[in-house]
Amino acid sequence: MSRLFIIPSINIFEVHDSVVRDWLTKLDEAAIHRYLENPFKLERYFDESARHALICVEKVHKELLNILDIIDPHAVFLDISTDLSELENRYNKRLISPHKFWEEYYETVSIDMNEPARTLYRIYITQVIEKNTRLIESKDRLPLSTIFYGMDKRSREEIIPVYEEVFEKDGDFLLQAARAANEIINFREKPKHLWYSSKKTRQMAISYEETNKFYDEFLNRLKRLLEFKARDYFVKSLKNKAGEFAVAYEKFLDNKMIENEMIYSNIIEGLKILTSQSGNSSIAIICDPINIAVLLDLLGKNMGAKFPGITVETIDVNALLNEMKPFLQKNRIMQSNYDIALNILGREKPKKYTTSGSVIVPLS
Repeated sequence: MSRLFIIPSINIFEVHDSVVRDWLTKLDEAAIHRYLENPFKLERYFDESARHALICVEKVHKELLNILDIIDPHAVFLDISTDLSELENRYNKRLISPHKFWEEYYETVSIDMNEPARTLYRIYITQVIEKNTRLIESKDRLPLSTIFYGMDKRSREEIIPVYEEVFEKDGDFLLQAARAANEIINFREKPKHLWYSSKKTRQMAISYEETNKFYDEFLNRLKRLLEFKARDYFVKSLKNKAGEFAVAYEKFLDNKMIENEMIYSNIIEGLKILTSQSGNSSIAIICDPINIAVLLDLLGKNMGAKFPGITVETIDVNALLNEMKPFLQKNRIMQSNYDIALNILGREKPKKYTTSGSVIVPLS
């Protein structure tokens, strides 16, 4: 009998990758050549929000490793594109080390840079990999297999515009709502340490926001104002932006449901491979937090029928989720803003958006 664990995580390499890419886009070629003369400890030149994000993701990574040490998985699923199956197979045949695995993976995503920027990128990301190769290792040994289950490149590229649009419309709606509320109330809290990378440049978008105190105050006050005499004022002020955001968010959820089906199908295919092997006493699926609710639901319901030799197990991930909060804030804001938008529009939430596939923030 094998135990299957589903673990949400913010990939430490993805955050470093996004931070250094964001920083490189702001440099001209002369500046890049200057940094190439002394390419170590580049993070001291990043802006404050990016440095905060790197400190935070180190804590996330440490907690993830603590969980993997407890599970001691023999097989690991990674949210990496299925297009990279050759890399997957080379690792599983022990033709490359974990360090080389991640090095080659990030080599595939640096080809859009000019040569000086690519060289500086390689130096930086290699240092990160050298310190953090245990993401696909257990404490004492390598897993028997890794399985890639992320969407293929073509499917991912098709949904990027949908993701970018909903982030833009959410920002427009939130800004308009904050302006309208600010005419009536003064906020004690202010947003701070905001950082976001576009999904266009990477496997996924990464955001880091220490806005929970500001947003909680804003949300509580806005809800009260919508319940009392100020409702008409807010409906009039926000109706257009609320409508635009609701349309974009529902389109985003529709695409997320399609993505959920593809990811679930890829995981099932991967499990077929693992069950044909022996010795996989523990299997860990390391997933984007946006997918954990639906994976727990689908695998929990169907595992017994499809794979009677595998049971879905639970492990305490509350400490991990707590460390991940700043990276989940944008999704939490969007999910809450959708409810506010429906309130302003006087609409009920469609039933298809009340399922686990529509949850984009894991429940702790």
